[in-house]
Amino acid sequence: MDQVHDCRVLIRGAGELGSAVATLLASQGFSRLLMVERPFPKAVRRHVCFSEAVFDHAKTVDGTTARFVMMLSEVDRIGALGDVAITTQPLQEVLAAWPPDIYVEAAMLRHNWGLTRDLAPLVIALGPGFQAGSDCHAVVETVRGPDLGRVLSAGQVLPPAPPAEIMGFAQERVIKAQRTGIFRTSKDIGDRVEQGEKVGVVVLLFAREDLYRGVPVDSEYPVVARIAGVIRGLLRDGVPVDAGDKLGDVDPRGFTGDLAHVSDKAQRVAEGVLEAIVLHGVRLRLPEAARA
Repeated sequence: MDQVHDCRVLIRGAGELGSAVATLLASQGFSRLLMVERPFPKAVRRHVCFSEAVFDHAKTVDGTTARFVMMLSEVDRIGALGDVAITTQPLQEVLAAWPPDIYVEAAMLRHNWGLTRDLAPLVIALGPGFQAGSDCHAVVETVRGPDLGRVLSAGQVLPPAPPAEIMGFAQERVIKAQRTGIFRTSKDIGDRVEQGEKVGVVVLLFAREDLYRGVPVDSEYPVVARIAGVIRGLLRDGVPVDAGDKLGDVDPRGFTGDLAHVSDKAQRVAEGVLEAIVLHGVRLRLPEAARA
């Protein structure tokens, strides 16, 4: 296991699950960690997501700090400091310039965008949409229940689960975009909202020809809370969104629990990734320093 610590680990997706994986691996001595995010991350539980480093240059989660890098040559220097590197460079460019020994698919797209076992000696995917044994070497279960964090070396995990029910509310807790545009909000995680209260707006983007034709359209679409409670997660102000994107969620109990640490679910999934690395470590092409 000591030799495995010298491997390059590439994690695609710096939301809560990907951040939990990076935090756990860093705490276990993995020093060559790189995360890949989109230029405008769509994480809603932003207080515990390394994706915030894309905007703020650095983000600390549970004692581990992720730092945004412009050049991949900086990854090892940041790792030597005990931190995690994060970039928004296109995935294919990163794979070519910084080929990983371990690849973790944590973008939670719920479908296979083209992931194959050829991306790295060890490829691990989180959640549904991937076939262990063909698309990747292992899949980790992300649905709450007795199998949460379970590692599969063959087959698929459970399909996506609906939002957890709290006080009789499930889908009602979730705030979604009804239009494509730019999300604008003055609210923050931890704020209380009432049923029907405006949480923000989606500023609509129009085709140039529509403007020329004088098509009558509203310039923004309101986003409202469907139930009263406290905002548990909320997308960052100014992020482009597509219709159907999750913008946030509301906890009807009037409190949000611990907002400063990753959830028990994310921790268990991260433990599953570590277990997969231990189980499949024999596949790895160890770096020259580790072979010596």
